[in-house]
Amino acid sequence: MRFMNAIKKFWKKQSNQSQQFIRELPILREKASLPLSIEYKIHLTAKELTSNQDTINTITTKIIENDPNKRKYAGKNAQELKKSANKIFKYESYRTQNVKLVPSNADRLDIYIDDIFLGKLPVEYTKNTLSYLQSTIVANFAYIKGGPYKYYDDENEKIIKDYEPFDLSIYIQFS
Repeated sequence: MRFMNAIKKFWKKQSNQSQQFIRELPILREKASLPLSIEYKIHLTAKELTSNQDTINTITTKIIENDPNKRKYAGKNAQELKKSANKIFKYESYRTQNVKLVPSNADRLDIYIDDIFLGKLPVEYTKNTLSYLQSTIVANFAYIKGGPYKYYDDENEKIIKDYEPFDLSIYIQFS
C-alpha cells in the first residue's frame, strides 16, 4: 500500500508542475519571440588590426574555400551589372562566423578569424568588450572586402574587370 501511495503522491506532484508549466507557457513564448537587442557593437577592418597583407590574404582564401553559398559577384549577372552604378566585388557576400576573441593577458584580446591570428583588439574597445563577454550573447562575423570586381562602363558600353587588395569587415555584437 505504501508503494501505491508513493506513486499517487509522485503523480500528483508531476501533475501540479505540468499545470504550472502550462500556465507559464504563454509568458515563455512571448519572451522567446522578442528580438534580442544589441547592447554593444564593434565594427573594424582587418587593416586596422594588421598591416600584413599576406595574413589578410590567407584568411580571405580560407573564407572563400569554406563559404557554403559561393555567390560570386553577389549573384548578379551581366544585365544586373549594367544596371548597377557601383563596383560589384567577386567575393563581397562571402563571410565567416568563425571570429574568436581570445584573452592574451589581463587587459588585451587577440582576434582570430578561421583560426588565424589577425591582431589585437584596439585598447579603446577592450574594457567594454571584456565586460560584455562575461554577461551577454556574442555574435561575430567577418565579410570579405576588396579583391576582383566588375563594373559597367557607360562610356565604352562594356563590363570592366579590375582588382583592389583584400580587406575584411569585422563585426562583433553583444546582445
